[in-house]
Amino acid sequence: MRKSSYSGYRFPPEVIHQAIWLYLRFTLSFRDVEDLLAERGIAVSYETVRRWVNHFGPMIAPPKAACDLASRRRCAAKAPTAMGVRSCIRDEGRPLEADRQG
Repeated sequence: MRKSSYSGYRFPPEVIHQAIWLYLRFTLSFRDVEDLLAERGIAVSYETVRRWVNHFGPMIAPPKAACDLASRRRCAAKAPTAMGVRSCIRDEGRPLEADRQG
């Protein structure tokens, strides 16, 4: 990543990169990332984290992850269960859809 792309930002590139990494790697909410950074003594708002992810996320994440980011955020867990039922769960935790595989 070019250092010049971070010019004009209040926080160092390491903090920005860490916030984006936390958001993308662990599918946390922006407020969760804000709380984790606050525990480390970094006062940053969730809205700032959102701006960083929108601006720097596509440059940091691999191309497939950048394309798949929207679907991963909508569908945090999509895996077959023991009975063959696939479920898609929203961030709020309520099931979005459940279809039986034959």
